[in-house]
Parts: sequence; C-alpha cells; structure tokens
Amino acid sequence: MLNQYEIEGTEYLMPPEAYFSEDTYKNFKNGLLDFKSTLSKNLEEEKNVTYCRFGDGDFYFLNKIPRGSAKPGRRALKRPYFLINHKKFVQGSTKNDYYLSLMSKSHRENFENYFNKPPDYLIEYVYGLLSNKWILQSTVKNIGLVGADKKLELINSLMEKQEYREYLGIEKFSDYISIPQRFAADNLSKTKRLVKKQLTKANSNLFLVGIGHVKTGLLHEFKNYNRSVYLDIGVGMDALAGVVNLTRPYFGNWKNYQLKNFSLYKEIDFLVNKNNHVKNIHYL
Repeated sequence: MLNQYEIEGTEYLMPPEAYFSEDTYKNFKNGLLDFKSTLSKNLEEEKNVTYCRFGDGDFYFLNKIPRGSAKPGRRALKRPYFLINHKKFVQGSTKNDYYLSLMSKSHRENFENYFNKPPDYLIEYVYGLLSNKWILQSTVKNIGLVGADKKLELINSLMEKQEYREYLGIEKFSDYISIPQRFAADNLSKTKRLVKKQLTKANSNLFLVGIGHVKTGLLHEFKNYNRSVYLDIGVGMDALAGVVNLTRPYFGNWKNYQLKNFSLYKEIDFLVNKNNHVKNIHYL
C-alpha cells in the first residue's frame, strides 16, 4: 500500500485497492496526529467521552439487515429483530461523542448515509495505534477492558505471564468489565444492568471496549455509570486475547500469545476460522 497510509510499527498484510490510491484519504497522516492529540487531551483533562466505531456490521444491524454478525443466531442476537427493542439501539447509536469509520469509499458512504455527516476519525487509527502499542504505553496507567466474558478471561490469564506483559508494555489492566460473548443484544436492559453493576466499581481512566453491535444501544450509557474515556477497539480485543485474524487492518505483525491449555479456546467465538487466519501464535 502507499506510504501515506502506513502506521509506524505495524503491517497490513492484505490491504484492499483503496490503500493504493492517493485520493482515498489525502489527510490520513494529519488525521492520525489529530486523533492522537485529541485522545491524549481527553485523557489529560479527564473528560467523560465515548469513541464509537461504525463498521459494515453495525450498518447492517441498525438497518435490520440479517447479514454476517448482524444475522440472528450468529453473534449479536439470537432473537429475530421484531422480538428485540431495536428502536433503543437506533436511538443510542447517535449519542456518542466521536465516531469512526474505515476509510474506504463504501464504508464512509454507509457512515454518511446513516449519520448525515462524515466520521470524526478513521478506524484504522485505532487498529494501528493498538497494534503498535501506542494506546497501551503512551496514554494512561489505569486502563480497563470492556468485552466478551470468555475473551476477558483469556486476557486476564495471559496477563499473569511476564512475557506477555512485556510484549504489551504494561503491568496490568485495572478493570475487566464483561458481557456475554454472544447474544448480548437480545435483552438490552439486562446487559445494561450487568455493565452498570461492574462499571460503578471501576477505577480506570481509559476503557478499551470490544462488545460488538450491542454497543449501539449501550456505549453512550457508560458515561452515566463511570466518568472515563471509552474507546471502541473492536477486533483489537481479539488481538489482546491472542486470537486476532492477522489480515485485519494493521495487525499483520501482531503476536498472538496463547496459553497451552487448549480447552480455554473451545468456547471462544472466533471472528474468522481459527485455523486459516489466527497465526503467528506464541505459546506460553
């Protein structure tokens, strides 16, 4: 891909055509600097804000299009759309402080068609700055996680290993706020109560969030439970759990640290076929 889309310390193994055109996103580098500056300022000033990713799966979910992760029975929900309070997700989706989209034309068109405005930042910035550890090492000491219970259990176990802590460049995650790995959108009120009970007791200054489509009705509510900065990292949570698809943007050189207790991975909901794409595995 072109140099203008590179992020230091990362690799993108299979970039699509958009990354080979100067015209796709001419302000990529300036936008990256602005994102880092704004995030750092929000943390320094202890702002209470949310950063929400909006991908194609979120577009499908909010428009009740049963495709991919937005298909009932796949990941986000088990019930058909007419049996959930879908309006709450639509209403909540517009109540965050910052919004991010992938830079390709189709993704930005979906974003602008839904929100009637351009995204504040690119999702690529989040992926790249997590992959090169900038978010972990250059922001704040107290970082918490909000994610699927099974993956948080993996991360917690991995963090007991010195080699993994050294790889990430941090000593610990301050909080682990969990939701069900699958079908968290079936009962939004129940999931809210579960998160509220945990978040009100948390102490982190920055929360990295990876909770799937339920975020559209939930993420903005986090500010009511605990004052912090909430950054939606999406598939970045899979990276921290050691199960990321290396073809995901900017995770091409990520080391998937895993434990030798293979039974821990039987209940993990892999975003792709494990054997095809979860590579560069380092066993602890």
